[in-house]
Amino acid sequence: DKRFRKVEVEYDNALLVELLLSGGGASSSLVKLRLLHQVLRRKWEIRIRDIPRTLNGVADHMTKCADTSSSLIRLFRSPPASVMNLLGRDHNIFI
Repeated sequence: DKRFRKVEVEYDNALLVELLLSGGGASSSLVKLRLLHQVLRRKWEIRIRDIPRTLNGVADHMTKCADTSSSLIRLFRSPPASVMNLLGRDHNIFI
């Protein structure tokens, strides 16, 4: 709790983003939604936004490659080799 004070949360689900921003996650039966609501209540600078999956292939790919058995944050100093082609594709979409 003492290290991170600025967090950006991006989802490919506009309804989920709207629910989080309206405070609807507090009483949700979904554990992940309740946990996100708890994060939002902290005195951090938090930015939440909806990004369609079709426009963010790199993040989608890295999410699929993540170790779902671990709750640790994984930081990359450089992009994994498996995403280099996707970086070019995402870059070209935004130009």
